[in-house]
Amino acid sequence: MLNLVCDPAPEEVGARIDWSAWILLAEEDVGQSPEQDHVARVFESALRQHLEAPALAGAVVGKDAFFAWVEEEPNVRVSPDVYVLDEPPAPPWPGMWETWRPGHRPPRFALELVSEDWKKDYEEAPRKYALLGARELLVYDPQAARGVAPAPRVPMTVYRREADGSFVRTYAGAGPARLESVDAWAVACPAGGVGWLRVARDPGGARLVPTAEERAEAESRRAEAESKRADALAARLRALGVDPDEG
Repeated sequence: MLNLVCDPAPEEVGARIDWSAWILLAEEDVGQSPEQDHVARVFESALRQHLEAPALAGAVVGKDAFFAWVEEEPNVRVSPDVYVLDEPPAPPWPGMWETWRPGHRPPRFALELVSEDWKKDYEEAPRKYALLGARELLVYDPQAARGVAPAPRVPMTVYRREADGSFVRTYAGAGPARLESVDAWAVACPAGGVGWLRVARDPGGARLVPTAEERAEAESRRAEAESKRADALAARLRALGVDPDEG
């Protein structure tokens, strides 16, 4: 059953909101665990490569930036582990994105990696991103992906903005999970004690998008192989008495 987020009761509409529990100060924005940091870096790099496609031009990828949406309460904010933002204002960029300012938009896509305080990430994060105005949110639980987290935790939960403005849970499970906002699939690839999260271009999760480092390594291997083939051909020509340097 799909889960609607932020659907207030009639008596709550128009009531004064107590934001105090959602205030996030810079010193309270605790650092990521080593696993979270590595998972976020790999996912961010692959997402950057994927967004080079012409159909996705104009979007930028970032990580660990504050997004605030209440002008009267600028410390009510979230800090996605990875985000995609459409057409941000020209640099220099501000210390955080404030959606009441011209050109400051909510993220098209946001990734929230589940921390030790997993209930907060499962329960509060979707509400915050719903109010922020995010188009799509992926809550990813690396420990669940590695099979070391008990139920009800699952590797992936996706929330998506519907045409009527509601923020709806559209998927919860092991994946691959469709990410409509970036035209890709999220794939859990646990290996070596790390719950890696990758970007794929197919529903089965077979066509993984390489990171920048992986693409550079692949190009280096291709160049090396071509050089070896050229050297082998030159050696065969010399054995036949032909100078390979002559046109």
